[in-house]
Amino acid sequence: MDKFRVEIIAATPNPQQLVWSAMHQDYCEDFVWSQKKNYPDETKAGELIVKHLLAGHRGHYGCLEHPQITVNVGFFPHSLMQQLRTHRVGTSFDVQCLAADTEITFVKATGGLRKIKIAELYDLWANGEKVVGGRKENPGNYQKRLKKMRLRVLNEETGTFETSHLKEVMCSGVQPVYRLTLEDGKILDCTTNHRLLTLEGWQTMGEAVGLITAMDNSVIATQKDCFVLCNGIAVADNALYRNRQENNLVSFGKDCHKFIHHNHLEADFAEKFQPILEPVDGNAMSWCAFLRRLSLARLAPQPKPSREKLKAHLVKVTKVEYLGLQVTYDLEVTDPWHNFVANGIVVHNSFRYTGQRIIDVVNGKRDIEDVFYLRPIGYYTNRQGKRYFYSESQRELDLKWCKEACLLYQTRIQEGLAEEHARSIIPFDARQHFVLSCNARSLMHLLDLRWKKDAQLEAQKFSELLYLRFAEWMPTVAHWYKENRAKKARLSP
Repeated sequence: MDKFRVEIIAATPNPQQLVWSAMHQDYCEDFVWSQKKNYPDETKAGELIVKHLLAGHRGHYGCLEHPQITVNVGFFPHSLMQQLRTHRVGTSFDVQCLAADTEITFVKATGGLRKIKIAELYDLWANGEKVVGGRKENPGNYQKRLKKMRLRVLNEETGTFETSHLKEVMCSGVQPVYRLTLEDGKILDCTTNHRLLTLEGWQTMGEAVGLITAMDNSVIATQKDCFVLCNGIAVADNALYRNRQENNLVSFGKDCHKFIHHNHLEADFAEKFQPILEPVDGNAMSWCAFLRRLSLARLAPQPKPSREKLKAHLVKVTKVEYLGLQVTYDLEVTDPWHNFVANGIVVHNSFRYTGQRIIDVVNGKRDIEDVFYLRPIGYYTNRQGKRYFYSESQRELDLKWCKEACLLYQTRIQEGLAEEHARSIIPFDARQHFVLSCNARSLMHLLDLRWKKDAQLEAQKFSELLYLRFAEWMPTVAHWYKENRAKKARLSP
């Protein structure tokens, strides 16, 4: 349980002042916004909320629904998230994804780029492309070409761009979408928890910019400067090609092309010709005449210049705005780099890693206890109140079973089974990360449901960690909750 994490991604600032202002407006004849200079400070506002609303168990509790908080929950067993989703009231579980018009960058065999909107890519992936089958295939809809297309990805060790391939394209449903505008004019439409590669490493969008939002998802403020990695700058070892100047470049012209074509010299010319960067007799127009006088024998083979590589560079985010609810999409990328380029910006691919994490255990890349959750050795109580001991030998057998399941999963994948099919043999309590959003009232309601003596042990631990974040955010209200309602299984007002 020492791996369990609950961290704040974003939260409404001065939440107790906000609740007090909403509560005050219920009984005030004036427009309370005009009285902002006279608001009580955050601590005093909390005391007034407790005295006039919570302690008396009376009033319009809807004012507690105005402040919002979003937390990142990590390394808990899958069963916990299933419980929270079943009993949630006023909470939401989000996934990272991109808006439909986001352009994904692919690299052609010629080196050129091709950009496809992610919604169009999803349609092709889901429905296949209509093609004439090969010798052993009937005409139909296939994904073969899509799977072979070269997707631009970033080598996170060298900082240069390479290519990889699509593993999955998925629709993530309707989500709140925000637009990031960069200093160089690039834009990216994504959810708050889509991960971007920043100066501080991989961060969710909300975390990277310090996003603070209102109840309606509109942007209140961004508290942090953010620089994200973007499409590359060309880099080459040969300074001639890296620093070449436009006044050294000479066009061949129509006569040159005719001469090469009529004498069937295209292949030899392409193989042996090296551009000369100095004018002939001081006259740039003498290039064609000079070329006619050249013999193939004099066009000796020349060393090829180094191919240019693209290196990622940082660009500052200048603006964040809320666009509304939109249908969103995401990709999953094959190993080893789980990222891609969206609208010229390096972003992380989907969190759908259950399968890859399992294979990483088999290959020794991950510790099995980072992937699966098993309770520590010790005494526990079952639902009937009977006490039992979970021994070291029992735990070792359970770990062995998890390892065998990982190996069998890898075998089934190699045999061609779909991931969703092979996944059925994986132990249920794989560790899982997710994002939880709620208001102050629904947060207390969630604690009422899961922070009680007969709740699942992992749910109690989650509630303890969630309460710590609640206390950081709304200290006076959280203190009242702990003294009066915590672990008593009462439903919040």
